Amino acid sequence: MDGKGAGFIAVLIVWSGLFYLFSASPVAPSVSAGSGSFSAAAFSAFKGVFDGGRGSSSEPFGFIDEKGNFQKSQIHFNNPVNISQIEISPTDSSLFFAVSDSGLFASKDVGLNWYSFSDIEHKINSNIAVYKILFNPENKKESFISVFSSGKGIVYKSENNFLSVEKLIEFGNEGAYDFDIKNNNLYLGLSNGKLLIYSLDKNESRILTSFSSPITGLRIPQGENLIYLTLKSGGLYASYDGGWSFNRLKYLDNYKGANKINGFFVSPYDTFSIYAATDYGLVHSFDAGATWKVFKSLPSEIASVSAVALNSKDEIFAASKGKIYKSRDNGQNWQIIETNIGAQISVMVFSGERVIIGAGN
Repeated sequence: MDGKGAGFIAVLIVWSGLFYLFSASPVAPSVSAGSGSFSAAAFSAFKGVFDGGRGSSSEPFGFIDEKGNFQKSQIHFNNPVNISQIEISPTDSSLFFAVSDSGLFASKDVGLNWYSFSDIEHKINSNIAVYKILFNPENKKESFISVFSSGKGIVYKSENNFLSVEKLIEFGNEGAYDFDIKNNNLYLGLSNGKLLIYSLDKNESRILTSFSSPITGLRIPQGENLIYLTLKSGGLYASYDGGWSFNRLKYLDNYKGANKINGFFVSPYDTFSIYAATDYGLVHSFDAGATWKVFKSLPSEIASVSAVALNSKDEIFAASKGKIYKSRDNGQNWQIIETNIGAQISVMVFSGERVIIGAGN
């Protein structure tokens, strides 16, 4: 995580009617929020540790309501942050986590308010960089988090939404930028270009392969031997044998900027279908990266796309320079959603009929 400057967390609301009702908890601690205090009743369903702070005013935080109006949401933290990932807890659909270069953030009210989060031993805090969190799709109570602090990269395991964490593996002067899980094995993409496999059953690791550049993105579709990854130096790579060998998807080399992958999404319904947000624009492959289609219809003022997502209705969402573009007909026509945030959107995540978005420079 080497971006600088302020970031934001925003929520795009696309359903009508919002109402929150939280029941108070007699044992839940209060959370400081500026000169006053924020009652932890709103977090009573999840008794984690939330560090308070004044809401940041250096960048806009908010959501777009059902009328298309931008409204501010709040992050209760004094310093600028860069958001690189947002996930929803599979055991508590109201609990959201956001990964940043200033630790982990959490929200219990659909992203309207965000707080700096710490485990009970403060191993995860605002002084560390968080690279990635992962919820095990085969065991919903099991989650993982990759952090970097004091010259060490560490991957922790948790079974209670990061309230407590257990160290699995540590790297000197290196970190796991991204990782995924399959058959109870963690596949770790390191900042030194190594791809490791860590066995959760045997508590041991081995190197699968090495690259000459840091691994910045890693996706392993379930039920296949496919592995997709991206490098900091550029390029999208695919393995068809579980990670023993990789091929650079050279088709993208034909387009200037297409090998600068800002983010990619593998369809959960078709593991050969990949959408990639690139500096050349939004591209799509139907054949595991052998050939690509460019969405020339995207009405962005500039070619570069910073994030892409696809929901269960086959609606495509792409982000470019603070705007969101939505298509319901496979890219033939687009609806432009203006956020007026003035920052680069880095991630979009769906929660029912909502789209949660985060950004960072």
